[in-house]
Amino acid sequence: MPLLKRILVAEVMKKEEILRRYISGERDFRKVELSQITLCQVELCAIDFSQANLTRSNLKGIDLSKALLTEADMTEACLEQAILCGASMLLANLSQAVLTEADLREVNLSEALLYQASLRKAQLQRANLSQAILRRAFLREANLSQANLQQANLQQANLINAELTGADLSGVNLEGAFLVEANLKGANLKGAKLNRAVLRGAVMPDGSVYG
Repeated sequence: MPLLKRILVAEVMKKEEILRRYISGERDFRKVELSQITLCQVELCAIDFSQANLTRSNLKGIDLSKALLTEADMTEACLEQAILCGASMLLANLSQAVLTEADLREVNLSEALLYQASLRKAQLQRANLSQAILRRAFLREANLSQANLQQANLQQANLINAELTGADLSGVNLEGAFLVEANLKGANLKGAKLNRAVLRGAVMPDGSVYG
């Protein structure tokens, strides 16, 4: 059997094994090796993928609500339109991951690494992103209302048209970030670093429009 065909067969078997064990009631998949796996449009609610290797995996449309993904490596993973509401992703690595239109409401991404991650139109209401690294992240039109972004690093992040009403941005690093027409009404910017940030047309915490 050609090498490529053997690899594809192995990947299908790995996927089927995960789904079979999950359906049978198993939830503990800690430290599992699932690099480059395809698990699109499947429901794996409350699964434990803590410290799992999911690098470059295709998880488009997957339902991982209330899942445990603590310290999971999801570098360059595709999580477009994925459902992750209520998931615990503390210290997870999502560098260069695609989370476009993902549901991340009330997710715990504290201290997570999201360097250059794409989060366009992602739903992050009430999410915990405290001390997360979001440097150069793409958050255009993302909803971060009432999110906790205390001491997060958002240097050079794209937050154009982002919704940040009532968000806690105390101590956040927004140096060089693009906040054009972002809504910051009611946000806490105490101690925030805004050097070179572009705020043209942004709604400021007091309701005034910048520039």
